[in-house]
Amino acid sequence: MASGQSRKENKNMSLEKNTTRPGKVTTYSDYIKHWEEAKPWGWEIRILTEKGLNIFHCKWKDYKRPREIRNV
Repeated sequence: MASGQSRKENKNMSLEKNTTRPGKVTTYSDYIKHWEEAKPWGWEIRILTEKGLNIFHCKWKDYKRPREIRNV
């Protein structure tokens, strides 16, 4: 353990290095634009970068919308 650091601080630092765990922070330095779209199962988030399109499906575990989604 590094000098002057508690076990909790050391654990938090090791979690920041691990990019496969949920709750990670991703930085897109070549960001262009993003879109969010409501779906019956949750949200679809699209992030356009200079290297390509990244799509995230954010699904609710046990949630059903009370009505249909309207396209405005």
